[in-house]
Amino acid sequence: MKLKYIATVAFAVAMASCNILDKEPSDSWDSGSAIQTIDDLKYAVNGVYESQTSSIDKGKNPFGSYAGDFGLFGDLKGSDYKCVGYNNQATDISQYKATATSSMPENIYKRFYLSIARINKILEQIAASGLSGEEVEVCKGELYALRALFHFDLARVYAQLPTVANKKGQLEASDMGIVLSTQTYNETFVPKRATLKETYEAILADIKTALDIMTPITGLGSGKPDTRNPNTSKGHMNYWSTLALRARVNLYLDNLNIGGTTEHNEQALKDAEEIINSNKYKLYNLADYTSVWTKEFTDESIFEIQVTSLYNPQRNSLGYYTSPEGYAEAAMSDSFVSEFIGEESSYKYKNTDIRVSADMIAKKADSYGDNEAYYTQKYPGRDGQIYVNNPKVFRLSEIYLIAAEAALKTNNNPKAAKYIDDLRLHRIEGYVEGSTTDVTIDDILTERRLELNGEGHMAWDMWRNEKSVNNPKVGEVKPGADNAVFPIPQTNINVAHGTLKQNPGF
Repeated sequence: MKLKYIATVAFAVAMASCNILDKEPSDSWDSGSAIQTIDDLKYAVNGVYESQTSSIDKGKNPFGSYAGDFGLFGDLKGSDYKCVGYNNQATDISQYKATATSSMPENIYKRFYLSIARINKILEQIAASGLSGEEVEVCKGELYALRALFHFDLARVYAQLPTVANKKGQLEASDMGIVLSTQTYNETFVPKRATLKETYEAILADIKTALDIMTPITGLGSGKPDTRNPNTSKGHMNYWSTLALRARVNLYLDNLNIGGTTEHNEQALKDAEEIINSNKYKLYNLADYTSVWTKEFTDESIFEIQVTSLYNPQRNSLGYYTSPEGYAEAAMSDSFVSEFIGEESSYKYKNTDIRVSADMIAKKADSYGDNEAYYTQKYPGRDGQIYVNNPKVFRLSEIYLIAAEAALKTNNNPKAAKYIDDLRLHRIEGYVEGSTTDVTIDDILTERRLELNGEGHMAWDMWRNEKSVNNPKVGEVKPGADNAVFPIPQTNINVAHGTLKQNPGF
């Protein structure tokens, strides 16, 4: 494919923030004049989001998006989910079957680099178009934020985590990152992997660029009040979701010297608290928790990607993977059930925690009585369509958990306990405020498993804290294990003439 998905100059139109717009795809426009108006720019930006919801390659490839198997990646690799069905759609992930020539590594790699290529082309055309003004700046800011997000998630899949590669507070030149795509490339481009340090410095640089653009637009830091409603940017990255991204990234960097600082936990806490204290978003109430999953853009939603009946991954969607009537590739593992739900469970709140109630984790089978297991109920679909579920990329619960972890790692246990206490107050019936006064990292990781299960975090959360996962299929997978990452697709290795190095073990 000659690395077309890194070098491509094509970008497609998709959806506006609240509906699908009919318009000729922008990759059919003349490349020299594709973006001439602000509407052209908005359509092009929407195309970046669409690239993470539905099929690529003209409808032939539904794999690898946030709205599908990638959205479950960290769970499928971890301890808490298991494959029940026999369709083998995501077993490259959940059963560690990925090889350099198998389909899933290729599909995720291709989709994310295509998304980044679209971003680079749009940024190039903004510069050439002469367009200016606040609307243009808003688009530029979210493009840089998206590029940082996509590079970060590529790094989580195809490179070891920084805290795992850490050698006495530093990363070495031999620690491989990913190919960084920061401009448009022609067909002769031959990629090579940046170091892991360079990879994360590039991610942080794009986040800084995005925030530098977004801050004066929101009025923050300029002496003006922020009068913008986050709901005006539904389905789009904004200032707050970019802060959430920076908080998440910094949690992965811990005390490493990246970007000229080692104070990553301090920055993660600062960003998380800015989001929490802004009061732009609210934790779900206990009474609402079971119903929010059928809705879009609810109180906790900092950034979710809109999925519709026209733009979705079909059977390779979050809903189809987590249903016994679908592929049944993502059910709760026996160990999760034993720990939190079953009769043998010693979990203190198993009868009062809404997150492990039958409304949220239900024992089900298909209409033939097959595929029986416990399944998350976070992806029931909308309007009777199981394919249509918005992936909640950032929500406020995670920000509370980031704040708790970052506070603990900066030796502020009372503050860490307070954030866990606040979250439990909204999740556990009869919970008495102030009951949690001390927490450990294991307590916080357990809370993340309860709150964020099915949202793609578990294995990475464990590994970045130097803890193993116990995968139902392959057993213990230690942090830094060769199979903790995906291989670089062999097709890319082949065309790179020796410059693109493969991950060890593949």
